[in-house]
Formats: sequence, C-alpha cells, structure tokens
Amino acid sequence: MSHPIPPDAYVLIIGAMKSGTTSLYSYLEGHPELCAAAVKEPEFFSQGQGHQRVVAQYEDLWSFDPSVHRYAMEASTGYTKYPRERGVPERIKAYGLRPRFVYIIRDPFARIESQYNMMAKDPNWPLHITDTLLLCMSNYYFQLEQYTRFFSADDILLLDFDTLKETPAQALQAVYDFLGLSATYFPEAYAVKNETKVKNTYEKRLDGLRRGGIFNVLPKPVRQAGKRWLQKAALGKRRLTDTERAYIHWVLRDDMRQLHQTFGVDVEKWGFEV
Repeated sequence: MSHPIPPDAYVLIIGAMKSGTTSLYSYLEGHPELCAAAVKEPEFFSQGQGHQRVVAQYEDLWSFDPSVHRYAMEASTGYTKYPRERGVPERIKAYGLRPRFVYIIRDPFARIESQYNMMAKDPNWPLHITDTLLLCMSNYYFQLEQYTRFFSADDILLLDFDTLKETPAQALQAVYDFLGLSATYFPEAYAVKNETKVKNTYEKRLDGLRRGGIFNVLPKPVRQAGKRWLQKAALGKRRLTDTERAYIHWVLRDDMRQLHQTFGVDVEKWGFEV
C-alpha cells in the first residue's frame, strides 16, 4: 500500500544521458531505504520524451512506505536536455517538491560519441555527431544552471562517471553520504547497464539477406567472407575526428571553465583549461 510522500523525500537522478544513470539506479534500488519508481525513467516533468510514463499524480509512481523508505527515487535523463526539454526545474518546483538531485558527468567527448552511436542504430537518424542537440547535453554547467535558478546547489550531487565505472562502491558511498543513508547495502556484483552496443544496419542487412534467400544460394566461401565483413562493420563505433574534437572543445570551453569554477570539477583531465 502506498502512502503520501513528503516533498523533501525524493531523489532524482537527472542525467547526463549516456553517463551511467541506468547503472547507478540499478545499484541503488537494492538499498532498503530507497523506494524505486515503477519505471526507472518516468519523465513525469518532461514534455517531449516519447517514453514518458503517464500517471495521474507523480507520487503514483511509487509504493512508498514511510516506515521503511527515506526517499522515492527515479532517473529521467530528459530532465537535463535543455533547451530541447524546457521548464523541467520550474515544473518540479511548482509541483511543490524539494528533492535531492544526482547528476553524473562524463568526459564530454566520450558522452557525445556514446549517444551518437546509440542513436545512429536508427538508419533514419539525421543528425551529425557535432549537432547542437548532442553538444548541449555535454554542456554540464548550462544544464545545472537551469536547476540552481530554483534549487540550492547544496541539493545537487555531482558524480564522476569514471568513479562510477572504476570504483562503484565509492560512488554509492558518496550518494549515501549525500542523502544521509546508512551504508548498509552494496551489490555483490557491479555490471554496466544500458551500454551502447553498435548492432546496426549491417547486421540487419545480413538478417534481411538470409530471410530473402539470396544469402543462402551464394557459395559457402562467399557467404563466410561476407558475414565476416558485415559483422566487423557492425562492431565499428563512430569516433570523433581531430577536427570534430577541436570544434566541440571550442564550443564547450566556456561552459567547462564555469563548471570548474562553480562546482570544482576537474575539467583539465578532459583537455580544458581553467
């Protein structure tokens, strides 16, 4: 049976996209004091996300028991896709919530590559890897600034993707300290969730050839050589060229400087001057 959730008993993992939000959520949902949402990414406060979970009230996403749970938790990366998604912090504030936020930041170049490779699995994906849509989601200070207009920076925890990946227990401990939770739960094993895997149109073409019968009538050596070529091509991930990296560096440089000055993030390891 669900109960009313206090307005300060929410923790929202707000992104960044392709920075380990699914992995962090999966690690945290085992903690007995955290009540996970019915779906990891409900996007309740978003307006342009096609996978949004529609419920009458935000609190309907949880089976919250105040005698057990300290926080109701969700993780919607659409909350940090400004300006594609506008007004998210305002709507959270207007709803009367006083949540805690967790925002994972990642090497912006690697994040862009990962998002592009995920989206490019769709053969109709029209955007270039340096498109503004992808770059804005690596504008971390710009995204955070939307929240600090309505919420205290003290209510936002920044996590490093590298820490989450290499020493996940340390990342969980940081979350527990931030939320004031007992450090009583750590998963027996950590596994990457929602990792971008390029299984794109090349493999789909191979399946299509098989279904059409064309592939099966070819000589065996030709079939084997073609299969090796298609599989090799399917494994290839798009990487930024030096020219593309230089352009992205130029676009993000001021944002990264502000991220360092305001939040103390080490952006020099990503190649940015402070």
